[in-house]
Amino acid sequence: MDSGKKYKKGGGSSCAVNGCCNNRRKLNLWKESMCEIHGQFHEDCACLIPYKFHLMPSDCQIRAEWTKAINRKTLPKTVFVCSEHFLDGLPTERNPFPKLKMGYERKVTPGRRKIHKHDSDVKKRKLIDCDGDNSDFEELDLSLEVTDQSLPEAVCSFNVVNPTTSCASTQYEEADFVLHNEHSYAHAWTDLQDKCAQTNLTLTEEKGVQIKLDVGTMSATRHIVTDSDSLLYTGVTKEVFFTLVECMSQFNTFSFQLDIADQIMLVLMRLKLNLIFQDLGRRFGISDSLACKMFNSWIPLLADKLKALIIWLPRETLRDCCPESFRENYPRTTCIIDCAETFIQRPTNLKSRGETYSNYKSHNTAKYMVGISPHGQIMFISKAFGGRASDKFIVEKSGFLDYLLPGDEIMADRGFTIEDLLFPRRVKLNIPSFTKGKPQLSAEDVTSTRRIARVRIHVERAIRRLKVFKILSGTVPVSSLKLFDDILIVCSALVNLKYDLIRDTCTEEDTE
Repeated sequence: MDSGKKYKKGGGSSCAVNGCCNNRRKLNLWKESMCEIHGQFHEDCACLIPYKFHLMPSDCQIRAEWTKAINRKTLPKTVFVCSEHFLDGLPTERNPFPKLKMGYERKVTPGRRKIHKHDSDVKKRKLIDCDGDNSDFEELDLSLEVTDQSLPEAVCSFNVVNPTTSCASTQYEEADFVLHNEHSYAHAWTDLQDKCAQTNLTLTEEKGVQIKLDVGTMSATRHIVTDSDSLLYTGVTKEVFFTLVECMSQFNTFSFQLDIADQIMLVLMRLKLNLIFQDLGRRFGISDSLACKMFNSWIPLLADKLKALIIWLPRETLRDCCPESFRENYPRTTCIIDCAETFIQRPTNLKSRGETYSNYKSHNTAKYMVGISPHGQIMFISKAFGGRASDKFIVEKSGFLDYLLPGDEIMADRGFTIEDLLFPRRVKLNIPSFTKGKPQLSAEDVTSTRRIARVRIHVERAIRRLKVFKILSGTVPVSSLKLFDDILIVCSALVNLKYDLIRDTCTEEDTE
């Protein structure tokens, strides 16, 4: 009755084997404790979990074998057995029942001798084996010595040792070759722990293969050596990156332990490679929550300081920097505009889901307008709108019209039917000709359409440069949409820090 009350109180949260003190409370305390070797919480470090709980199967025959192996009068309603009592660390087809450290002595009865028809031949074989050398026994002894000196599975304060299984030819049970030390795993491998900690050796959880791990974390000074390294991780050259770090160091008011260069590198790697925070945390040796907090803290600050790189250039500057392709036919062009879309997660709110659904992309998107100068610099980037918004609506609501002056010329695609918005401001719109209401385009319309398409394509190249930052070409989670406007500003500013998109000496498209 006492044992029944005991298990009724703790059933399902502790091991059902007699004398085993493993329970989920100890396991949770271990996860919340600090690893002395790796210097981080056990839940995040590379150490293996000390033990796991396995539920008793529902099969009646296997359940009876489990009950016989546990050997208790009363069992809880839900029976769990920890991994320390299984030969393979968990129930397998070969060893489906718990056998190790069961809390009672198991009598080993030798198997019955098989009756052979020719006893004389058997006796002769035994005499020959006795007269010969004992090489087989020596090999067995050596294997046992190697088994006792095998490395543990994890270099940590908890070490779960899986004993090697015996040969199939032996007549004894596998548990007879295992030393029963009653949960002495925390003290038996102290010397080996020091050696393994010095050589950084661990065992993988699945296959038990010994691997040498590199504990070095990413660092800007070690991983950004050339321009190709910097372009791979951050999207800008090495000189631009370290200049940005130097400029932002005076505005650093955060108390993060990482160096400021590593912090900015983490933020730009998130923008450039669209890495998840778990991956960034492992690369820089921090937790994923700290990586997320670091990104969310730096993005508004970077957007506030870098928005000065996205400026509306005056007419004199535009005329001086106008490429030859514009000077011939469109010398008064001020800006080329187009809209781009980025996939977002489908919102749970039905109204938001309808506002962000794009019929053109057949997906929920965030839509924004990009305006570039004739030589390819991004002069305007709008806030993000829902994918349902039209091009005309974005032009009207984004504040783009406030930058226009009388006499300017705007170049756009056919979707920007904004003549009624530009006419009061005395701004000319250059768009390809429409075929609506016409049997075909005239020769003049065909020529003008080709000329516009030849130079308007540069805004597509600018958008392609913008989407080199894969956070804009992937799927943005709903939780990051509150920072999406700042992300657009930062990415546009970094694009402006590259070389000119359109150069007079190069007529072909610039390859990234």
